[in-house]
Amino acid sequence: FTYSTNVSIGFVQVASATPQSSQTSVKVSYSQAQTLGDLNLVVVGWNDISAAVQSVTDSVGNSYTLAAGPLKGTALTQSIYYAKNILAGSNTVTVTFSKAAVFPDIRILEYKGLNTTAPLDVTAGASGTSGSNATVSSGSATTTSANELIFGAGMTNGSFGKAGTSFKAELITPDGDIAEDEVVSAKGSYSATASLGAYGSQRWIMQMVTLKQ
Repeated sequence: FTYSTNVSIGFVQVASATPQSSQTSVKVSYSQAQTLGDLNLVVVGWNDISAAVQSVTDSVGNSYTLAAGPLKGTALTQSIYYAKNILAGSNTVTVTFSKAAVFPDIRILEYKGLNTTAPLDVTAGASGTSGSNATVSSGSATTTSANELIFGAGMTNGSFGKAGTSFKAELITPDGDIAEDEVVSAKGSYSATASLGAYGSQRWIMQMVTLKQ
């Protein structure tokens, strides 16, 4: 007999670090032990365009791959990394930069029910400057499978106010940067959107990655 389980795509937990000074290395720990076979997403944002990510590692030995970026805006940079089929246990993620990065904002998220061999599908990203309460977008990309996680991450020199339509904000950091998601059940053209707060003219970056079940 062959038995198979089809775990629904779902959010598990999130953590972040937003040091208020330039840093060459930032550590972020999950509050709960992680589950074998899940997937980690690591969003790395910082407020300059000269530093670069040197490495993303963690305390249990997962391997991280660049999913999107680095995307540079005006004095802003953001990248998204992932580790598939993760190991179980308590875990601390460490992001190391090539030089001191200005006001880094690190967001780490665990998801269940995603493909353990080749989860990454398509990506999109955009940057710009917009006024108070404007909706900003990553731009669109067309998925290749039916059941996927649509993940959006945005950073700004102001603050995001809320997630885009159909998205759930899993985190808005003290620095005002966002991590959001939705789960879809059909192939199609998708984009990650979110609304800026009431802070006048704001510089922003918005990225999207989609991940297959």
